[in-house]
Amino acid sequence: MTATNDPSLRYVLPADAHYLKNLSALWASDPALAAKIEAVNDATGVKVEPSKSGPPTISLITADARTVSLHSRYDPVTEAAKLIDATDLDGKVAFYVHGFGLGYHVEQAFDRASPEAIFCIFEPDVRVLRAAFESRDLSTLIESHRLLFFTNLDKAELFNRLTPNTATIALGFGNIAHAPSLQLHSEFHRQMQTWVAEFVAYCRTTVSTLIANGCRTSQNVSRNLPWYVATPSLSRLQDSYRGKPAVIVSAGPSLRKNKHLLGELNNRAVIIAVQTTFQPLLELGVEPHFVTSLDYHEICTRFFEKLPPTVKTELVAEPKATSAIFDLNPGPLSLLGNDFAERLLKEMKLNKSRLPAGATVAHLSYYLAEHLGCDPIIFVGQDLGFSDGLCYAPGTSYEDVWRPELSRFCTVEMKQWEQIVRDRNILRKTTDYKGNPTYTEERLFTYLQQFERDFANSDRTIIDATEGGVLKRGARVMTFADAIEQFCGEAVSAPPVHKGLTWNRLDEAIACVKLRVEEADQIEKISRETLPLLEEIRDSIEDQVKVNRAIGKIDALRARMHALNDCYELITSLTQLTELQRFQADRKITAAKINATEKQRRQVSRDIANVEGVINAAKEFQTLMAEVIGNLNEFKERNARKAAA
Repeated sequence: MTATNDPSLRYVLPADAHYLKNLSALWASDPALAAKIEAVNDATGVKVEPSKSGPPTISLITADARTVSLHSRYDPVTEAAKLIDATDLDGKVAFYVHGFGLGYHVEQAFDRASPEAIFCIFEPDVRVLRAAFESRDLSTLIESHRLLFFTNLDKAELFNRLTPNTATIALGFGNIAHAPSLQLHSEFHRQMQTWVAEFVAYCRTTVSTLIANGCRTSQNVSRNLPWYVATPSLSRLQDSYRGKPAVIVSAGPSLRKNKHLLGELNNRAVIIAVQTTFQPLLELGVEPHFVTSLDYHEICTRFFEKLPPTVKTELVAEPKATSAIFDLNPGPLSLLGNDFAERLLKEMKLNKSRLPAGATVAHLSYYLAEHLGCDPIIFVGQDLGFSDGLCYAPGTSYEDVWRPELSRFCTVEMKQWEQIVRDRNILRKTTDYKGNPTYTEERLFTYLQQFERDFANSDRTIIDATEGGVLKRGARVMTFADAIEQFCGEAVSAPPVHKGLTWNRLDEAIACVKLRVEEADQIEKISRETLPLLEEIRDSIEDQVKVNRAIGKIDALRARMHALNDCYELITSLTQLTELQRFQADRKITAAKINATEKQRRQVSRDIANVEGVINAAKEFQTLMAEVIGNLNEFKERNARKAAA
């Protein structure tokens, strides 16, 4: 601070003060943290002083009167350099930093790592951050928006802020542990390390699922275009049950405890069943208001095979679900809006209402309950773990699948246990709803992370009335009987009238798909013209005149491709692995310490692989669209016959 005899100016900082520069940058990138730092009034026990070599160092007095130095008192810069020397930065574009101190090690890693690398900094002592920002100019690091500070033990905040970086973190990350900081706040850092490991597992599962299912999803959406065109938008249901309770019925093993209570609701709640529980509920005499489906596998037909023709339950499905269930379903049908379908049919401007993307039918049911305006939202049968050594509730359609194998030597309980043991490599220990240890597996654990993130962002009351399974942060634990008594006292009305399916726009859909085929043909031709030019650049990388001539031709082709961007994105959805590989190559090239020529060579190799992938995907897309046109014509003829009969 500026020395002055005027007491009114004792808190005025000089214009070039580090604190002003740092806080100005922080208010632009993380205003919540900036406010917390400005609110620090007591820095008792925090001592910043020059080191023997000049740069400042910092020490803290602990609760038991010990003094802990966070940096060397002789040369903190060299000390930080040695820490980062021992850290593998090569190819990494995400780092978890446990402890900030005065930021020397962060600054070293920032300067040496990829210019795209992000740094997640876990530092619970805001006094230390304030001391760092007062002592050193860190504004360049802050202004990069590549530093994410976490000061609270808040799992929801951690997952919410890291989720936009899922693809980056899934590629691999580095850990930077600042030993003195870990010593001071060991429990904080231990918990953060646990949650970080959970988030990494979530990232990897999410990316793997996207790659494994991306092509199948696009194919199913394409094949379901007749249903997509004919079904009404979900917008008709928005807020139709505002303030009314919803009960989401899942197929976890604990459902057996509570399914008898569903019949007592007497339309006092909106009942939303996941597809697995639909038939068992009907057999109990309970007809849900809605049933949800999103799975692309044809095994899901088992859940719809024995439905009575008079059922009035509305099926709400994602367009990626297997089309076989739509033919089997006798009740009303609504399909969610979908980007792939809307792009295929962009001239029709259907603009169907969307819901957030869910990993499971239980997530879809939850998003539907929110769309309906329901509050509270009550879960039953949502174990997300193996309660009592079971993986499914007794009486579901899974037992029908196992039935041919059952005997006195092979019971239903044995089949349930086999299902769990089959996944022994991905089992993980967690906490149940009573705080006791229990087991789940990697996929269910990923689903739990998504639920907890959703609950943290919701303004609804979430009730976990499962009476079994894992603890779900953000949900209030109650017995189902108590939840019914407290929240389900009034009758709910019937859902808005479903006007049925309309088939009079199939000709428009056929015309749209034919346009996409023409565009895909152009994309394939442009890609085939681009490929030899890229190969020429690769083979003549030292001859920049030749390279520049080829680049000029590629630029002209790129302009033609840009005009077809919507169809290009449809095509690349069939080759998610190629897109991921391109993303990985981009990050590795950026992170690598290589000269300009080697960088250009790697970029060209990346582009060649990508163009080859696009050519193959364009051919596959055209084949798929030919099938879709045939499917649309078949539906058109079938409905014409029905109209004439």
